[in-house]
Amino acid sequence: MAEEKNNLESEPNKNSKDSTVVSESSNSENVVENTIELILGEKGYEYYLNNKKQVTLYAVVVLVLLLAVISYKLIYIKMIVEPKEKEGIEELWQAESKAFDENDWETSIYGDSLGFFKGFKEISEDYSGQKAGQIAQYNLGIAFMNNKEYENAIIALKKVNFNDILLGTISQGAIGDSYLQLGAVSDALKYYEIAYSRKENDLTTPIYLMKAALCLEIEEKYEEAIVLYEKVYKNYPNNSNAVTAEKYAESLKLGSPVYKFKKEDAE
Repeated sequence: MAEEKNNLESEPNKNSKDSTVVSESSNSENVVENTIELILGEKGYEYYLNNKKQVTLYAVVVLVLLLAVISYKLIYIKMIVEPKEKEGIEELWQAESKAFDENDWETSIYGDSLGFFKGFKEISEDYSGQKAGQIAQYNLGIAFMNNKEYENAIIALKKVNFNDILLGTISQGAIGDSYLQLGAVSDALKYYEIAYSRKENDLTTPIYLMKAALCLEIEEKYEEAIVLYEKVYKNYPNNSNAVTAEKYAESLKLGSPVYKFKKEDAE
């Protein structure tokens, strides 16, 4: 009898514990639901209740995308791209030294004959799509031009895509220089126009205005050349080309071009 009494007494305790667990679980769910309602607002919460499965699916998709972005930045960028970028920049300095310190354009383009270091051509290919590859591509075009390989210079420089003021502009101007060396005056003028109008500044704009005016003089378009010369000395009076531009403009107005070209030279 005593044992039965104990069993009867313990049964309510068990039921009481179960009801406590259910109550706590219910309270937790209510807290979550209330929090969601506060975040979403009344209408948003109503939509959530009517489309729970769909909303959950969207949340999972967003979470997966977020994890993918984090993985891309932490793993691909930090562990693969950045070390390769650093490696490419380190490989550039020897070729740059040959080019700009020694003016050894051939070696800077194709690398050391013994294979001790790479030239701009190989570096631009190995690091294509990266900062080091873009710098190598630009240097390759400049080196080709200085090595009098003008066709190769044009091909190389047309692959350069800098958005900055200086290098992006000079690369376009250098294409113009290469065309002019080949006697393609109209093509040279086109790229000088791109260069001086691309991102106007006190350094490069006057230079390419002067070069474009030269092309116009070669084509005997003197009135158009005067307009460009006037832009130089009126818009950039402190530039070193300002005095020369004014002198050339006045000379053209008097019918005496400073540059005198034979027709066959222009062609």
